[in-house]
Amino acid sequence: MPTEISSQQPETLPISVLQYRTLVDHGTFEGQSGQIELIRGRLVHLNPQGPVHSDPIDELAAWSYEVAAEDFRIRIEKPLEFPRLSSSPEPDVAWVTKGRYASAHPTSEDVHLLIEVSTTSKSFDLSERLRLYAEAGIPEYWVVDTNGRTVTGMREPGPDSHRVTNDHAANDTIAPLCLPSAKLCISRLFA
Repeated sequence: MPTEISSQQPETLPISVLQYRTLVDHGTFEGQSGQIELIRGRLVHLNPQGPVHSDPIDELAAWSYEVAAEDFRIRIEKPLEFPRLSSSPEPDVAWVTKGRYASAHPTSEDVHLLIEVSTTSKSFDLSERLRLYAEAGIPEYWVVDTNGRTVTGMREPGPDSHRVTNDHAANDTIAPLCLPSAKLCISRLFA
C-alpha cells in the first residue's frame, strides 16, 4: 500500500512538478528504498517490487515492444508530468507519442495507454490513481491485479473516473483503443 512521506512539521505545502524535478535532479531521494512519486503535490512512497509484481511488467514490456514500438514510444516505469495536477506518476507501462523526451517528461497529452500492475496497491490504483488519470484526460488505463489474475480496463475519462470499465479474466484478451490489432492474452501475464 502506498504511503505518504511525512515531514517533521504537522502541515506541508504541496510541491509543484518543477520543484519535484529539481529535487530529483539534485539526488534528494538517493538511498530511498522503493519508488517515490509526486501525486497531487504529495510525495508518495511505494513498496519495492517483488517477483509477482515485476514479472508481469516484463511481459507487458515485451508485448508492448512486439506490437506497438512502431507506432508509440514505450516507457517502462518512467515519469510522466501533469503540472496542472502537481503530479509526476511513474506508471509501470506507458504508450506515449513517438519522439524524444530529453528536456521534459511526457505530459497527459502525449499518453495513449497507461498500465499499472497491482499486487499490494490495488485500492490506490483503482481510487486515487484512477481519479488522477481520469482528471488528466488519460484515454485508457489498465490495472493488472496479480492476486485476482485479472485486468480492469478503463476508457473515456471523466472528471472523477473513466466512464467505461471492463473486467477481464485470465482466459480473456484485451486490446487498447489506440491500437485495436494489439491483442494481449491476459494469461500471458501470470506465470
